Amino acid sequence: MAGPKYNVRTQYAAWVGTVTLLTVLVLTGVHLVAVISAQQTVAQDRARLAARTLAKVCAAELRKPDATNHLDRVFATGLVDDQVFYARVINAAGQELGAVNPNLNTSDLLVVSEEIVELVRRGSVVETNQLGRVEVGLSPVEIQRVGVGRTVARDLTVGAVMVAVGVALSLLASTPVQRALRELLALVKRVAAGETRGERLASDLAEVEELSQVLAEVVARVEEAQRELQRAQTEVQAAQKEMDEYTYVISHDLKEPLRGIEAFSGFLVERYRDKLDDQGRHWVDVIRNSAVRMKRLIDDLLRFSRLSQQKKPMELVGLNTMLMHVRVNLQYRLDEKKAELRVEKLPMVVCEPTAMAEVFHNLISNGLKYNDKPHPIIEVGCVEKPNPHTGAPEYEFYVRDNGRGIKPEHFDKIFQLFQRLQKDDEGTGIGLTIVKRVVEWHGGRIWVESEYGKGTTFYFTLPKREVTKDGTVVELAAAPLKGAPEIAASI
Repeated sequence: MAGPKYNVRTQYAAWVGTVTLLTVLVLTGVHLVAVISAQQTVAQDRARLAARTLAKVCAAELRKPDATNHLDRVFATGLVDDQVFYARVINAAGQELGAVNPNLNTSDLLVVSEEIVELVRRGSVVETNQLGRVEVGLSPVEIQRVGVGRTVARDLTVGAVMVAVGVALSLLASTPVQRALRELLALVKRVAAGETRGERLASDLAEVEELSQVLAEVVARVEEAQRELQRAQTEVQAAQKEMDEYTYVISHDLKEPLRGIEAFSGFLVERYRDKLDDQGRHWVDVIRNSAVRMKRLIDDLLRFSRLSQQKKPMELVGLNTMLMHVRVNLQYRLDEKKAELRVEKLPMVVCEPTAMAEVFHNLISNGLKYNDKPHPIIEVGCVEKPNPHTGAPEYEFYVRDNGRGIKPEHFDKIFQLFQRLQKDDEGTGIGLTIVKRVVEWHGGRIWVESEYGKGTTFYFTLPKREVTKDGTVVELAAAPLKGAPEIAASI
């Protein structure tokens, strides 16, 4: 099993660090937008200043007739900003007189235009004479790069300090919470081990103290419920013991007159049969058969009532050997019905031998009793399957016959006490109820599938168990799913 992934301190630090880092990133982004805007303004001012400087120098040169020959000197003198990547001079007629990097793509540059003017004094009036214009292009990226880099470095440094301080403060703040949770965990463990009764935890955290009070109340209610359960179990055991004694006395008293009825009706049949007419002989047979059936019914009821009280320890049993004994007990009826009992190789299972033999005996006996075929066939087999609900391994047994079959509406009814689908002198309606109780006592399930007129199959399951060296019965667990995630947490 994987170890714990997170604890309170780690979660505190992670959340505080994450929130602080996100805050720093947002503030850095806002700061960068402001810095870039400021740098854009600076770049525009620099471009405008460079354009004005170049225009002033050009104003003095363009008055000369050979001004074009002096433009190289003009550019060298007027372009003092090393961030100027593009410039050109245009006269008043719109003709380009000269340029710096004329083929440069100006779409990525910040281009500023400035008029070239000459001031002419005419008397007391100063007139403006437009000689042309200049265009200057600067790269705002180069201007912004240094400022943005410094801003990012400064903000990240401040952010790192803030994250470190936040994490440290979160670790400090989580210490009381972690201590309170550890105390609560220790209290829960003591409660689970039965080492405390009504103990309450005094904590600085109101929630933890409230939880400890709720836990103490739950423990008190559980203890009271356990005492009530113990009293109820004692009363049930006393009532069960009394019922067992009462059942034994009643069954003994009931069977005593039945034995007399059976015996004396037998005497009538043996000694006075010739003196009775057909009607009298029939009545005597009915009396005798009814007494025998009543005795069998009382025996079955006793066996059913004592089934849960007479549980013996489970042990490892070879079912094929058990079925040999069942076959011996049923051999007369098998021969009488000319029936064939087919038993596959069965596993060794952990069960109570006597009760499990009763299960197979009843199911096979029913397959013989309610079979109208000239050659009855009864099959017993087993397959190992995972439990559909828990996934734990289990054995699924089946007892199949080719008899009369059962209608679907009777599938549930046949397992109820005294429920019989047809009248006969043999059945008491208790056998399948005993089978169901034994199977469920062993932790299994039982059901029936049948096609009316063609046969019936009874299925029942038994959990796959092992017996340890000290005699303890251990039920095998389901195999873990491959790749299943394991989730763990710690305080």
